Amino acid sequence: MIRMLFLVLLAAALLWIVRYSDTKGWIPGDRPRLPYMQQVAGDRAIVAWRTSQRLFADARLEWGFEQDSGAGPLEWNEAPGETATSTQDPRYCDHHVVLTGLPPQRKIHYRAFNDTQLIGQGQFRTAPVDDFGGQIRIWVLGDSGTGEPIQYRVRDSMIGYLGETPLDMLVHVGDMAYSRGRDGEFTARFFRPYHSILSSVPCWPAPGNHEMKRADSATQSGPYFEAYVLPKEGECGGLSSGTEAYYSFDYGPIHFVSLDSSGDAIDPEGAMLTWLEEDLASTDKKWIIAFFHHPPYTRGSHTSSNYGDSYGRLVRMREFANPVLEAGGVDLVLAGHSHVYERSALIQGVYGYGEAPSHPVTDRELIRNDGKILQWDEDRYEQTDSLGTVYVVVGNGGASVRKRGEHPVMVNTQAIHGSGLITVEGDQLLFESVSIEGEVADRVVIDRSSRSPVND
Repeated sequence: MIRMLFLVLLAAALLWIVRYSDTKGWIPGDRPRLPYMQQVAGDRAIVAWRTSQRLFADARLEWGFEQDSGAGPLEWNEAPGETATSTQDPRYCDHHVVLTGLPPQRKIHYRAFNDTQLIGQGQFRTAPVDDFGGQIRIWVLGDSGTGEPIQYRVRDSMIGYLGETPLDMLVHVGDMAYSRGRDGEFTARFFRPYHSILSSVPCWPAPGNHEMKRADSATQSGPYFEAYVLPKEGECGGLSSGTEAYYSFDYGPIHFVSLDSSGDAIDPEGAMLTWLEEDLASTDKKWIIAFFHHPPYTRGSHTSSNYGDSYGRLVRMREFANPVLEAGGVDLVLAGHSHVYERSALIQGVYGYGEAPSHPVTDRELIRNDGKILQWDEDRYEQTDSLGTVYVVVGNGGASVRKRGEHPVMVNTQAIHGSGLITVEGDQLLFESVSIEGEVADRVVIDRSSRSPVND
């Protein structure tokens, strides 16, 4: 009898371990989230957090401007927030406070409360003015959320590389919560590892295939959509998309577009690509950056030359989304999914090759002779008469890296762990690949000082 009871208890313990862990590492049973920034754009910002039901109370935020001396606020303002029970785990509540009417380029300190209970505090800088000519820095991360030591080393390498240099935002191209995009995986593999960053700069995400195992774009439900508060009504600039699955926003002189490459949205006659065309036509920003999960060009852990890879999503993004992106004047396209670092030449119109359904791009000299490779310089592209777009794959943020070869459009391909850093200043955009060792493994400058705006 005792032996039977022991075996039952052992089986129960093993089931519990399986429930809260997987091949990528431990998933905690507790899932609070300290305050993190969302939608820092224009004159607005959102502070969000999560608590257990034991702290269920009205959410509120105390906030104030930093003094010129660098000291904290002389006066604290108060703003009420919204609270909702988590649809993923009713033991928890999600809270957020929206601040609007904020002046540009001001440092704000904040303290998040549930009634009188202090949950956490932080500080952030409001968005710059539209014609801001100073430096804007964007950390680009992909396929990071493994929960393994490499994820933390990639994080620390970028923190070390930045030093005291301020960061404006994090752009994540998906797969931030391996392996199945569960609620606990978001807490353990995204919010906790990056808390010190998320408390002061917003993350702008695109859904990866692992997040979408537990989420649904059509209903905007699941842990991914509960984790983020994303603009769907044009509240951060850009055209209203009506969904958090894909959206756009403005930050100073840059227009950003996040797309959903996870499934049915990749339809040339569908709502997303129709919206994309209209959104790009409506912006007058100097720079346009698009990001999504499935790369149009890659030969890393995935290949874009085979429709059978990832249900055809890589091919469909190349054949259906790329023409819209390039016609709309997109300067830089960021993607992940393929666990490798790849950076293209300045190209235009590299689609429609080969036979359906894969339309493989296999011959560099063919596309060069067709005039599709505009510039092949190692580290500098000048956008003059032709527009041209640079494509970067940053699926090297934590998952195991792999290189199958070199894609014909790619100038640089490396099976290394790391992440990307974008620095926009005036007429120049600098992209740097920062390795896990904290070294610059690749860099390219896009110089558009001689280029006329697309939508004049």
